[in-house]
Amino acid sequence: MENTHNFFIPSKNLIGVGAIKDLPMELMAHKLSKALIVTDKNIIGFGYVEMIETMLKSLFISYDIFDGILHPNATVSFVEDGLTYLKKGLNPLKRDYDFIISIGGGTNHDCAKGIAMVATNGGNIGDYEGYNKMTKPCLPIIAINTTSGSASEISNFALITDESRKVKMDIGDPKMMPIIAVNDPMFMVTMPPEVTASSGIDVATHAIEAFVSTEASPITDSLAIDALKIVFGYLKRAHDNGHDLEAREKMMFASVMAGMAFNNAGLGYVHSMSHQLGALYNQTHGVCNAVLMPHVLQFNSVSISDERIFRISEAMGIKTDNKKEAVNKIMRSIQKLSKELGIATHLKDLGVKKKDIEFLSKNAEKDIAASTNPRQGTFGDIMDIFIAAM
Repeated sequence: MENTHNFFIPSKNLIGVGAIKDLPMELMAHKLSKALIVTDKNIIGFGYVEMIETMLKSLFISYDIFDGILHPNATVSFVEDGLTYLKKGLNPLKRDYDFIISIGGGTNHDCAKGIAMVATNGGNIGDYEGYNKMTKPCLPIIAINTTSGSASEISNFALITDESRKVKMDIGDPKMMPIIAVNDPMFMVTMPPEVTASSGIDVATHAIEAFVSTEASPITDSLAIDALKIVFGYLKRAHDNGHDLEAREKMMFASVMAGMAFNNAGLGYVHSMSHQLGALYNQTHGVCNAVLMPHVLQFNSVSISDERIFRISEAMGIKTDNKKEAVNKIMRSIQKLSKELGIATHLKDLGVKKKDIEFLSKNAEKDIAASTNPRQGTFGDIMDIFIAAM
């Protein structure tokens, strides 16, 4: 008997150039009255928050703004600061927040999920590390996306760094899926080149890891492979000219597609290892993925069918009928694209120290993203991958 495959996405997805204009009608349908906007000062500076404020005022929806997200890695302290802010907004007239709007990239969406989760379930964000730990629905979340990479706006996962343990917690629960996700490329033209590069490589990683995951299905396969084709066709263009709206829209679709793929198929060792680098060194997630992906692919290749390797290579524009050659060319193509985008190709260039590899490997082995890796390695295997990537 074949395995069953559940498929989770937000109940409403507004996608494409100008999609933001459809948000007021969706808000009216939900009859919401008071929002906590979760964002950062850079996003406010771009004018995106002001646009949403105008929209909320026109609908007579009150709001407050929490902009205490200070760097591109969601942390326990950011979530706690957001909860403190939220509690200050509660009052005896029962004008409590009845939803959260996150505006920005994955960090902002992840923090918003953490705030929404603890606000209704209580306790601390660390209590929910792992999968399906919530007992109550969280506050409804509307995620307005400004990057093409993390896909947090359409996923039921949040990555929160526990600063005290130097560990990035992988938290997953269908109950924290945003109810509305907005992906409008007009909100993405201000992405700096380095953010476009790192987030774009994250899309490629999502696609490849979802495609070779032990929980892959025909639905996630189609999404992953088509997303990978788009990345290798349009990422460089989007990086070189942020106002190339066609390239922005293509990368936006790739991000959504790869996000739908990994949200339902799972990920693998690239992410379980990358999470630890982000927690210990506060490194950008997509950059860590770029360095690790070739080495994890080589490790996994003995457990990936020839057909799947050839489908990956074909999506990247590589032609060969030899599996070993295909694996090598895929690795080189990823490293070549990284160099063209100005992304490091070795962990030593990110400041990673050999003395930390044992600590990193122990935490990577426990990360839930590792559970769907196509080849289950040992603690020593994970250490070896880290060393190979140095």
